[in-house]
Amino acid sequence: MFQLDNRTDWSAGLYPGWGRNRQRQGTLVFKVGYTFDAAGNLSPLPQPTIEETDRYRGDPETSSLIAANDIAPFKQGGELLLYGSAHPAGSGDSILQIKVNLRQRNNQFWSKELRVFGPRSWKRRLFAAFPSAPAPIERPVELVFENAYGGTDPRNPEESFPANPAGVGFSLRGFSTKGLSLPRIEYGPSFITSPASRVKTAGFGPLAPHWEPRCQESAAIDTESLAFGGCPWSKEPSETLYNSAPLDQRFDRPFEGVLTLQLKGLVADTSQDILIHLPVVKPFVSFEGRPEIEIAPPQCDTLVIDTDQQQIHLIWRTALPLDVENPIRGWIVLRDPEAEAAQAENPAEEDPQEIIHS
Repeated sequence: MFQLDNRTDWSAGLYPGWGRNRQRQGTLVFKVGYTFDAAGNLSPLPQPTIEETDRYRGDPETSSLIAANDIAPFKQGGELLLYGSAHPAGSGDSILQIKVNLRQRNNQFWSKELRVFGPRSWKRRLFAAFPSAPAPIERPVELVFENAYGGTDPRNPEESFPANPAGVGFSLRGFSTKGLSLPRIEYGPSFITSPASRVKTAGFGPLAPHWEPRCQESAAIDTESLAFGGCPWSKEPSETLYNSAPLDQRFDRPFEGVLTLQLKGLVADTSQDILIHLPVVKPFVSFEGRPEIEIAPPQCDTLVIDTDQQQIHLIWRTALPLDVENPIRGWIVLRDPEAEAAQAENPAEEDPQEIIHS
């Protein structure tokens, strides 16, 4: 198989697998990273970690993903994932509004807003139960699905909310509110009003493969083919098979051009919205010594934001020919022409010691 010559500060890897056409393919995945400050200023983050597996917070059956793997062979369009916490702007706040805005090419605008509550409990009046007033939020609230609506039924532990088995507040018939927690994060305009409420799961992070709606996008497995090292899918899988973002964080096309982010209530020690302009990345991929082999231009299909670490990652991928019986040998070269041009204009000064010893 070919080798990778990564001439950039980005992380990159080659991963064998199967394309959506059920043919073997290699996938070149590379990850561009930045750190940002409270003023929205960016700095390059060399060699960010490529997540090669899904990672869970605990038991995969009952916990959410800490990170979704980056090495999928394909995705549909683009998707945005965000990890982080909601930060109170001042003392005494019991409800927070957090928001992420994204402006893309041609001024296409996307926005998502969640409501974060202080601790709440059920109050009873006659034969009804209702949420108490939220207490003040004294510390950041982690934006994990464990803090959102869902979970398992208190009386029937085998029954769980299919869109979020890791959450809190789910009751199959609305009984047994004693000790039943209320979600800290909700997604309006419909909020939880009773133990029998069925509200939308709120969050910005990746969905596990066995959660709805991802489980409905799974592919039928061909066990016989798989046993002999063939394609694991009995028919062409859904183009969204590897998309892990909530449906409202998916986009019809990959990301390109200038991206502008606006973050509200998501970064510590600032009460101001943070505006971040992501630079245009123009990667170049070639097959060294084999100009007849065409490589599809890589596409940026995943934008990952970590507001606790104050990092942003752009994940790119492209498919490469992979023939096990007649392997193509050579080098896949990944370059960053913009960085190369900047270095040519401002070459580093020569080390005096190197001049003396040369």
